[in-house]
Amino acid sequence: MTDSTTSATRSGHGVEWLIAATAVAGTLLSAIVAYVEFSSGHGDIDWPLFVIIAVLLVATETKSSTWMRFGNGGAVTASWTFTFALMLLGSPTVAIGVMAATTIAADVMDRKEARKVIFNSAQISLSLAIGALVLFAFGIHEPLFGDGTISTSRALAMILSGCVVFGTNGIVICRLLATIEGTTFIAMMRDGFALSMSADAAMLAMAPILVITAQQNLLMLPLIGTATFFVYQTARQAIQRAHEANHDPLTQLLNRRAFSGELDDFVQSAAATSKFGSVYVLDLDRFKEVNDRLGHRTGDHVLQAFAERLIESLPERAAIARLGGDEFAVLLPGSTPREAIDIAGRLRSRLDAPLTVDGFPISTGTSIGVSHFPLHGSTPSELLHSADVAMYRAKRFRSGIEVYEALGTTQQKGRVTLLADLADAIENEEFELYYQPQVDMRTGRIVSLEALLRWNHPKHGLVLPGEFVGLAEQTDLIGPLTDLVILRAITDVGALDPTMRIAVNISTRNLQDRHFAGAVLALLAAHSFEPGRLEVEITESAMALEPELTTASLDQLRSAGVSVAIDDFGTGYSSFATLRELTVDRIKIDRSFITHATSQPRDRQIVRSVVELAHSLDLEVVAEGVETTEVWTMLEELDCDVAQGYLITEPMDIAAVTAVLDVLPRRSGQSRAQIEAIA
Repeated sequence: MTDSTTSATRSGHGVEWLIAATAVAGTLLSAIVAYVEFSSGHGDIDWPLFVIIAVLLVATETKSSTWMRFGNGGAVTASWTFTFALMLLGSPTVAIGVMAATTIAADVMDRKEARKVIFNSAQISLSLAIGALVLFAFGIHEPLFGDGTISTSRALAMILSGCVVFGTNGIVICRLLATIEGTTFIAMMRDGFALSMSADAAMLAMAPILVITAQQNLLMLPLIGTATFFVYQTARQAIQRAHEANHDPLTQLLNRRAFSGELDDFVQSAAATSKFGSVYVLDLDRFKEVNDRLGHRTGDHVLQAFAERLIESLPERAAIARLGGDEFAVLLPGSTPREAIDIAGRLRSRLDAPLTVDGFPISTGTSIGVSHFPLHGSTPSELLHSADVAMYRAKRFRSGIEVYEALGTTQQKGRVTLLADLADAIENEEFELYYQPQVDMRTGRIVSLEALLRWNHPKHGLVLPGEFVGLAEQTDLIGPLTDLVILRAITDVGALDPTMRIAVNISTRNLQDRHFAGAVLALLAAHSFEPGRLEVEITESAMALEPELTTASLDQLRSAGVSVAIDDFGTGYSSFATLRELTVDRIKIDRSFITHATSQPRDRQIVRSVVELAHSLDLEVVAEGVETTEVWTMLEELDCDVAQGYLITEPMDIAAVTAVLDVLPRRSGQSRAQIEAIA
């Protein structure tokens, strides 16, 4: 048996044992209460009042069985008021029976698991039975307010009984939840009772007031009902505020603050007991595109559906949080490294299945970073940082799941660290441009170069744009970074053949800047660089946010002679809508369609259709990712205009580009090895 199986089995057996023990204890003590009550007699019970309160109990429990939650599982309802009132009216056995029956009915209607139904009714029966035994211990076997008065000893018995009911209920629930979630009993008691103490006390305290008032005159019931309602509302609002302080309002998962608390409790407990545990950080790979193209409302629904699937796919002991945006975190207490990796694999398989949102299937890939306690950190911040670094590596390599490895290489750098270094990198000119030629497929001539940004980090070596451009887009650094690229590109290419064009990738954030187009044109003029030699490449998401600003920026650039190309065409949700909304000059078919076009008939047909569509709109077509002669030949047959890829050459620095152009006079057709030899 593996460690992971042993861990899961041990936890499962502990939960089943607790449920069974609670059920046996609840049944046994309830039987004892019934025996004592019916053998000693229960006095002169006010049966009309008893029936009225019993009906109120049934109505309350079946309609609002979980309206006041505390911690991660317990609940307080107005039914506690009515149940304790039935006990005070002289028949604990009937009170226990009615409460247990209504709890079972409510849970069955909610379609809860059988073991949850059993546990809920058992722990309530156990709590009430112990409370009843306290009353019996004080010699109380009849209605507490039978003659309309109450002695000091009886008042103390009533208070003690209520406290026992309250305490037993909380202890049993917190013991079970602590076992399920792999945390300490003390931590679970503290968190649960901090939220529920006032609500429990208030609802139980209403029971004697209800009994005394109703015994005076049944017509007083509406008055006490009004008071109970206001107590109910006040308690619910207090717990709702506490819930909101610890939960994400959109997904109802834990928020960052609450998750940090859970992680801190786990670390303290695990360090003392030598337990294992793991942390996941998850990020939706294509959420930005969904949000941009389908709108924020749909994006919110995607996050909600994703959160629901997380809950369904993870063990009960997992603490799940939304850290912000499309980033989530999971704490798996008590899991060995092997178990955590197995769970992560199954989780990703579930998350990769399309989400049904507003009646439509939407696919969003997920990247998961994993860190293990204590292997990858002994503090909450270290564990979360390690998982974040691993997630970022999974995102970069599109591997889906990565476990943290403290190698100190670029891919291990966390996003926060890279972002902190980015501003200094711009100022210190740590960036350089590589250029990949684009070849006219009819003449074989190199007609354009695409500028590709690289970051030579002083400590971590070469950092690719996929690791830092997204970070820059979330800050104001994207502006100066784009300015740097354009300036460097026109400076490098300006010294080449005056007909050579340069293509530069532009962020959506740039296009939403009202001054961007004017600044670019001023830069071109200052360096005597013809606007017709510059091409800006945008993605299909450029029109998603503030399309008016985007269109205005592009129109201003095009009117001055700058070309516009749609990059990665075909990968977005609304490719044809983009062609309708934007006036462009070229489209670049994404490499995902080009690479397999010779072996996949559907991909070939897609490429053919895009080429024909583009030509019918007087647009030029660039094929990205051309890596074999077979693909080149196919593209020639499909009448594609321009090719770009490793078959021609990999990206080169400007010195290598100059050498290739000088020797080959912009002539393609040679093999990659021949070009590399010249460079």
